[in-house]
Amino acid sequence: MPKVRAFEIAPLPLDVTASLEALGHRIALARKERGHSMREFADMLGVSTQTLVSIEHGAPTVQIGHYARAIWMLEMRDAALGEFSTPSLDADSRGAVR
Repeated sequence: MPKVRAFEIAPLPLDVTASLEALGHRIALARKERGHSMREFADMLGVSTQTLVSIEHGAPTVQIGHYARAIWMLEMRDAALGEFSTPSLDADSRGAVR
């Protein structure tokens, strides 16, 4: 039986997907601004070139540690995934958390 990945069953919300794509784009720009080729930077990260391509496209299948290491190595101090929240943790109209 073929393996079914969780995101194929329940895809990420659109705002999360958009945030990952924006982060990947920022990582690509930062890498290029610092003059690193894809192969060179992938070697620095300790990942394959294909994994770096996936990071720069904001793929949800890449380990979060790879994103974190790329952000750290590029010194992207203001990098974040965006502004989204978990609906069950949002405050209700009275300000109380459910």
